[in-house]
Amino acid sequence: MPGHKCSFGDGITVKPDGRSELDPCLYQEIGTYENVTVHILRCVRCGHIEVEWERQKNTIDITEAEK
Repeated sequence: MPGHKCSFGDGITVKPDGRSELDPCLYQEIGTYENVTVHILRCVRCGHIEVEWERQKNTIDITEAEK
């Protein structure tokens, strides 16, 4: 289902602490890396936060090393 964000249903928002919205996605770790550059981005219009990362010359794929 790539491209479709999970939801609790149309119009349903869950805020367990009364303030913060619960993410309906169920995440599974698919990789772990050392020595990377992380970019934290915020939309100047709505404030949405995205996290991106990029490899460096010395990036280590720990996921592959454990196999």
